[in-house]
Amino acid sequence: MKKFIWVFIGLVVIAGGIFFWRKRHVVKEDTVFYRFQEIQRGSVTEEVTATGTVDPIQKVSVTTQVTGEVIELYADYNSRVTEGQVIALIDPDTYESALASQRASLASQHAQLKSAEATLERTTAQLNYAQKELTRQKKLAERGMTTEAELDSAQATVDELTATHKQNEAAIEQAKASIEQAKAAVKNAETNLSYCTIHSPVTGVVIDRSVDKGQTVVSSMNATPLFTIATDLSVVQVEAAIPEADIGGIRVGQPVNFTVDAYRTKFKGKVTQIRLSSTTTSNVVTYPVIVEAENPGEKLFPGMTANLSIITQDASDTVVVPNAATRFNPPNQAAAAPAPGGFPPNGAPNAGGAAFDAPAHFDEEAGSATIWIADSETKIHPVTVRTGITDGVNTVILDGEELIGKRVVIGKQSAAQAASGGDQPKNPFMPTPPGRGGNRSGGPPRM
Repeated sequence: MKKFIWVFIGLVVIAGGIFFWRKRHVVKEDTVFYRFQEIQRGSVTEEVTATGTVDPIQKVSVTTQVTGEVIELYADYNSRVTEGQVIALIDPDTYESALASQRASLASQHAQLKSAEATLERTTAQLNYAQKELTRQKKLAERGMTTEAELDSAQATVDELTATHKQNEAAIEQAKASIEQAKAAVKNAETNLSYCTIHSPVTGVVIDRSVDKGQTVVSSMNATPLFTIATDLSVVQVEAAIPEADIGGIRVGQPVNFTVDAYRTKFKGKVTQIRLSSTTTSNVVTYPVIVEAENPGEKLFPGMTANLSIITQDASDTVVVPNAATRFNPPNQAAAAPAPGGFPPNGAPNAGGAAFDAPAHFDEEAGSATIWIADSETKIHPVTVRTGITDGVNTVILDGEELIGKRVVIGKQSAAQAASGGDQPKNPFMPTPPGRGGNRSGGPPRM
């Protein structure tokens, strides 16, 4: 019996020990543990991403101004041509015949002019003689030595020759006008004949050829180009469509990095033009932005798709925090959320039960956020900060020098994680730099 009593007492003592040990060491169920990261300096680049198409700075379409059969081609795809070089020939027979006909017509008009001039000279001589004869008849009539019929006949001859003289003068003017028309026709025929020889209007490289030898081409406003020639491809441009939500941050001169699927290398350029002509697709308004870039080795071909990153803002050696810290809001802390204007109400309690005051002066034009600074794994307090640019991973903190070295909360963790050592996650985008005076491991990385 005594043995049973001692066993019972032993079991009670053991149970009581376990109870008091668990009561002392087991964490309260409502205790919250936090993950945090040390605030340090880093760099943040804000950029706008878009896709665009690689194009030459200048692209010229060579068309025909006459209709005919292509009898020779002196350029092909990728041919390098110079300004004025002959690149194609259209059958000139029809236009040579037209030129010969117009030249013959011009010669005929010159002959008609000479004939009219000779007729005018003869008529002029006859008119002069008739006028002299009329003068003599008038003098004889005054002396009564001629008849009235002879005087009237002399007058009629003068009048008739005067009319003929005017007709001959008009014929000469008409012949001169016909000569000018014939000259214009000859010039037009010469021009059409010259169009049979196609010259390159610029120096560059042929990127497209749309005709073959023996093909008949037709001159019209909608004629298909014979060749497409790109000027110097050592410099190219990329036209990208930027949504209206991002266009406000784009400025001429901003640096641009871009890649194409054909290469692993990254190309660099700059914004040279922001065009005002908008395009609406599926209710999304976009604006064309032109980027000019060097093309070393002419690796970039016209038509390639470019993936652009336009650097709109850049901040280096500044205080940064992970974006998770600006989005974090601890449980049961709704009262500590920023009030309109960027700050929580004065006297809002923090997770440790204390209160803090919002700063008296604040630039409302700057962005703001409330971040939570860790005093321990379970005790934190809020701090309202002015925020700058963000790259989607980190955010710049303006005037945050006093926060360097402090731990900012980026999330919660379980009691088991905290009990296992509470290893804090590292940002995969932030490599760990060497510390001062040698390499230093652990702690948040320096960006």
